Amino acid sequence: MHVEYLPSGKVRLMEVKCSLCGRKEELTKVHKDYRKLARDKNAVYTCETCRARLRYQALQAQRPEKPL
Repeated sequence: MHVEYLPSGKVRLMEVKCSLCGRKEELTKVHKDYRKLARDKNAVYTCETCRARLRYQALQAQRPEKPL
């Protein structure tokens, strides 16, 4: 994780890598995971695409099978 600091020492941008697909993204202070990643350097980040895929697969696994 790469962090860019302002002259005052505050973080402005954060470059993170998705732990599932490896896509690199830049997060600003308004991103919902920004605080979690700024506090914990070992936190796991997943991009929106992988998060949606995981949510869909979890919902499909919970659905009952249709009888033939």
